[in-house]
Amino acid sequence: MMMKWFKRLLILSIVFLAVIGLVFLVPLNSYIQEIEKRAGEKLHEPVRIGSLRILLVPTPHVVIKKIAIGAQQGVKVEAIEVTPSLSTLFSPIKVLRNVELDGVNINPDILGKIPDWFKPDGGPQVVRIEKIGLTHVVLASPKMALPSFGVALNMNADGGLGDALLASDDGKLKIGVKVDKEAFLLDIAARKWQPPAGPALVFNELNVQGVVGAADLNLKQIEGKLYGGSVKGHALLGWKNGWRLDGKLQSQAVELQRLVPLFSTDVSVSGRLNATASFSMTAKDAGQLLDNPKVKATFNVQNGVLHNVDLAAAARTVSKEGMRGGKTQFDELEGSLDLAGKAYRFKEIKVSSGVLTAHGDLVISPKKELDGRVKVELKKTAGMVGVPMTVSGTTKDPILRLTSGYLAGAATGTMLLGPGLGTSLGGKAGDAIQRLFK
Repeated sequence: MMMKWFKRLLILSIVFLAVIGLVFLVPLNSYIQEIEKRAGEKLHEPVRIGSLRILLVPTPHVVIKKIAIGAQQGVKVEAIEVTPSLSTLFSPIKVLRNVELDGVNINPDILGKIPDWFKPDGGPQVVRIEKIGLTHVVLASPKMALPSFGVALNMNADGGLGDALLASDDGKLKIGVKVDKEAFLLDIAARKWQPPAGPALVFNELNVQGVVGAADLNLKQIEGKLYGGSVKGHALLGWKNGWRLDGKLQSQAVELQRLVPLFSTDVSVSGRLNATASFSMTAKDAGQLLDNPKVKATFNVQNGVLHNVDLAAAARTVSKEGMRGGKTQFDELEGSLDLAGKAYRFKEIKVSSGVLTAHGDLVISPKKELDGRVKVELKKTAGMVGVPMTVSGTTKDPILRLTSGYLAGAATGTMLLGPGLGTSLGGKAGDAIQRLFK
C-alpha cells in the first residue's frame, strides 16, 4: 500500500513539474501586441514591451521587461512585476493587487504628461489596480545630479490615484501627494538636503506646499532653514511652452561666510544677510534653466567683514597704482542687485561703520572683471571727506584708485595750500571738474 501511494505521489509530482515547465516554455509574445495597444490607449502614448512571462512562485505573477513609453521613449522601465488577485480572474473586473516597477528612467520633458496617466478615463473598468510601487527611479537630466528615489501609489476604486509617497533612496527627501480634482497637492519635507541643480546649498530643513497641474508646478509656500538663518517664498515652474521658473524669496540672518563660497571662491565676505529677491528664468529643457537667470534683489548685511578690500586705507593712499588687499569691517552693508545671465550690477551700495561711510555702484562682468565707482567719507579725520575712487581689477584681485581728477587736484591743492586741507580741497575740486567734462 505504501509503495502504491508513493508511486501516485511521484506521478503527480512529475505532472505538476511538467505543467510548471510548460508555463515557462509557452511563448507569450503573442500577448505583447495586445498589451501594448491597451496600455497605449490608457496612457495616450505609444508603449513598447521587450518580453513577457508568467511565474508561479512565490505566488502567481507576470513579469514584463524592457518597457518604453512615449514617442521619444520618455519613460523606460527595466521590469514590471504584476500580481493579480486570483479570486477575480473570472470576474467582470480583474483586480491587480500590486504592480511593481523597477529601474525606472524618466526624461523630465515628459513630466507634464504623467499626471494625466492616473486620471480615470470614464469608461467601464476591465482592470483595477490597487497599489503601484516604483523603485530605483531616476530623472535623466544631463545637467542635474538627481538621486534615485522610490514611489508608492495607492489607487482608488475608480482607477484614479488616491495618494502617493515619494522618498529619495538616501532618506533626505519625502514628497506626499494627494489628488484634488484636476490637480495634485504636494507636501514636501527635506532634511540635510541639497537641490539637484545650481549652487551646492544644503538645507537643514525645507518644507514646501505645492500644487501640480497639467502645465505647471506651483510652489505656494516655501520655508527653509540654512546656514544659521531662514528663507521663505514661493515659485512657479511651468513647462507648457518650454520651461520657465519664476518666484520670490526672502532670507533672514543667513551667514554669508558659509554661503558666498558656494557662488564664488574669489569673493570673501562675512555677516548676516537679510534679502528680498525676485527671479525669472527660461529654457528649452529643464537642465538649462539655471544657465541664464534674471534676478532683482535688495540686501542688507549686518556686522561683517569685506575681505580683500580696505576702503579706509585706499582713501588715504594718494597713488596712481591704487590699493590692493586688506579688509573693511562694517556695521552695515546694503544695496540692490540686478543679475542678468552672469553679469552682476550692484547699485546704491552703502557701507557704514564707526570709521567710514561709503557709497557707490559696481558691475561684475561675466569674465569677473570689476568696473565701479565709490565715494568714501572718513569719520573723525579732518580734511579727508568724500574721497572718490574707481574700482577695477577682478573679483580675485580688486584695485581701488583715487579718480584721476581727484589725484590731479590733490597734487595741485597740496602745492598751493599744503598737505591735509589743501590735498582734500584740491582733490574734490579736481574730481568735480573731471566729472563736469565727461
